[in-house]
Amino acid sequence: MNIFLTIPDFSRHGGIRVIIEWANRLSRWHSVYLHNLKGQPNPDWITIAPEVVLCSDSMAGMDCLIITSPHSIHFADRPDCPPKVFLFMQMAEHLFRPSDITWLNLCRKFYTSPHPMFCISQWNMSTIANDFGRTGEMIYIGNGVNLDDFPISHAPKDVKTVLVEGWEATNPSKDANRIGPMVARMLRKHGYRIVGFGIVPCKTLPHVLSEYVLKPDTPTMNRLYEQATILIKASYFDARSCSPMEAMTKGTVTVRAIDKGDDDLVHDVNCYRTAYKYEPTLSLALSLLRDDEKRHELAEACRIYVQRYSWDYWMNKVQNRLME
Repeated sequence: MNIFLTIPDFSRHGGIRVIIEWANRLSRWHSVYLHNLKGQPNPDWITIAPEVVLCSDSMAGMDCLIITSPHSIHFADRPDCPPKVFLFMQMAEHLFRPSDITWLNLCRKFYTSPHPMFCISQWNMSTIANDFGRTGEMIYIGNGVNLDDFPISHAPKDVKTVLVEGWEATNPSKDANRIGPMVARMLRKHGYRIVGFGIVPCKTLPHVLSEYVLKPDTPTMNRLYEQATILIKASYFDARSCSPMEAMTKGTVTVRAIDKGDDDLVHDVNCYRTAYKYEPTLSLALSLLRDDEKRHELAEACRIYVQRYSWDYWMNKVQNRLME
């Protein structure tokens, strides 16, 4: 089958990584044509399989279209649209730009499209059904981790380093209240070394940081995950964030502050999890840092989980549905 797969751009971002993983893995079964809406050349931070063809916007000869974000929902209306169309929803993206009416309308069109939709979040599925009236089929799946890019490691921790992902909030659904940096500030007072990384330059509490890495490449991310004793990730909402899963490969346990999302993370099973609030996040972080036995128990659960729910596990489900 010839599959036309859209991607918004090649920016260094977890959602883009996931789409490229889809393209690479679907190319084992199909001829995959990847269309970058911005027409960019191959990215330098992730490998696109040689079998995947970077293509123009022509869908002539295609058997299947997979639309991966509201940016490209208009492809479903074109006269050259293939007979099979699927949607892939990674997040309730209207929350990224809540005051942008044009964007909201694009998201609404994407959410309510009659075509089958792959979804990676239970609360996203509820939201688009209850708040937007979606009646089309929804197929629940998850994301894996590329274990070639992020190999399993049992390297010892220094029990001093705390890694904070998303130090700067990039939209209102993320860490808009700066809980991650504020918790890190208090942990520094307790003697811990604070390392942050993100996709925008650091502006918040820079004096708290021993190191800040902007747009880290894959080797650097492996180093950060391996060195970290715990990972702190705070946000109002997420569908299924990449960093906690990648950190699992190194036995780095996440302290997660979140109100909705991240179905992979279960409190006291493979993480410590609380609502998006400062005090319980700080309390859980200190508790985990001070309890070696519990941290080692959760670390091993993390390694088991990320290998069990692999890309092969999820993409076999995607392939089966595509072929129905």
